[in-house]
Amino acid sequence: MKNPFICYSEKDKTEYLSPRCSLNRAVLKKLPLYGIEDEIEGMTFNEIFSTPAIVACIRRVSRRYGIDLSEEPDYRLPQILNESLACDDARYRQMAARVVKQFGNRLGLLLLTLKKGERENRLARDDWDDACWEYWRSLKTVILTGGLASSMLGRRFKEEILTIFDIAGEKPYHIMLFDNGTYVGMMGLAQKLMKDDMTSLVLDMGHTGIKRAIIKKRGGEIAEFTAQESLPSLFMKSHFDSEEEKRREAIELHRYIVNTIAASFRAASDPAATDDTILISIANYTHNGLLNSKRGGYAKLCTINTDYAAVLEDDLSGELHRDIKVRLVHDSTASALYFADIDRSVCITLGTGFGVGFTDIKIQ
Repeated sequence: MKNPFICYSEKDKTEYLSPRCSLNRAVLKKLPLYGIEDEIEGMTFNEIFSTPAIVACIRRVSRRYGIDLSEEPDYRLPQILNESLACDDARYRQMAARVVKQFGNRLGLLLLTLKKGERENRLARDDWDDACWEYWRSLKTVILTGGLASSMLGRRFKEEILTIFDIAGEKPYHIMLFDNGTYVGMMGLAQKLMKDDMTSLVLDMGHTGIKRAIIKKRGGEIAEFTAQESLPSLFMKSHFDSEEEKRREAIELHRYIVNTIAASFRAASDPAATDDTILISIANYTHNGLLNSKRGGYAKLCTINTDYAAVLEDDLSGELHRDIKVRLVHDSTASALYFADIDRSVCITLGTGFGVGFTDIKIQ
């Protein structure tokens, strides 16, 4: 079945993902199964399941069990949740079990919604036609990646998902977990887009953090992976009172990105032997260097230039005194590239929101 979410560019002879594949703004108009968590009916998918929603729940539930997490930053709480599942302290185990069950149920209900494609939910998603819903129903495997899908946390989510499908009497997707999800997007880019016998700088620019690595490829496989220290994503504001404010923030973000990439390149053990092409997984929909101007914190970069990759190339070439080329790829598509050999599959990244990438995409 043809994937309705994938477009083809005649100009550069490659495929790219349409923004309409996004799940974050989809509305759960009708629950596919009642009696589990009925209060989420009418909410958007992003309100139902996201890192901020889980963090808020951890803080709320932990207080009920007399656990003080007030000094812990938000970014640490998912890791604490995972560790608490096997903690010696019963309070932590009970807190974690309650949070994981709630959000595992929610994830199961959302996947069941996509699988069943009931009329009320189809009508609530006016940018999807029947082909979109039928494609989700035809998928065989759902690959869960990202920090929320790793280790014990991911395994517990999988158990709850399968329980929801079992209660509903619906054949489940094959749920596949990938424990090393932190770097899967970078490995996908390296595996599919790097030249052989080459060393490259690869980055993953998310809404929360920027991951960086120097990767060597040999014999068609990743031979060496040297991670650099992750950095916070800054200047990620996405709503502005004026176009002037939006452009100012875009310029600050651009400067931060250029400085980060240049410093990462120079930090390579042998910058002179590092390829001039830099691969970047970015939390935005991309097409031939163009970013989507309406989605997320990186969208405002379009106010600098619609062809943001070209801007990066010019500024980085001047900064590094080399003829730098930049390849921008939608982050969840980058993750899906790593699983390209798995048929009829979707890669869902559980992070700040839902990231969606399809393994059947063909990128040159």
